[in-house]
Amino acid sequence: MNFILGLTIGLIIGGIVVWFLMKNKKQAAKEPVAKELKFENPAVEVKKENLIKLEQFIAEKSATDKITNDDIQALLSVSDATAERYLQTLEKQGKLKQHGIIGKEVYYQKI
Repeated sequence: MNFILGLTIGLIIGGIVVWFLMKNKKQAAKEPVAKELKFENPAVEVKKENLIKLEQFIAEKSATDKITNDDIQALLSVSDATAERYLQTLEKQGKLKQHGIIGKEVYYQKI
């Protein structure tokens, strides 16, 4: 009787262990697939394209021409804040110089 009881308990525990291992194996098999998938960020691509357009626009300007936030908004069809970020990026790269501090009087010139 003890032998049968021990065998039954062993089979139950073995079944649980096998079930647990198979469950973890299935989850582990799914993880590499998810890691291999790479999704491109469309916003990053748009930003790159807009910066290229903006650099071409600036290249056509002379050093005395004023470039305003409104010019960039119209050129790229972006918001005021986005145009400001583009201009600040190019200023940090040393391609533009800001004149003025705040408001409509602010403009940029090519360096």
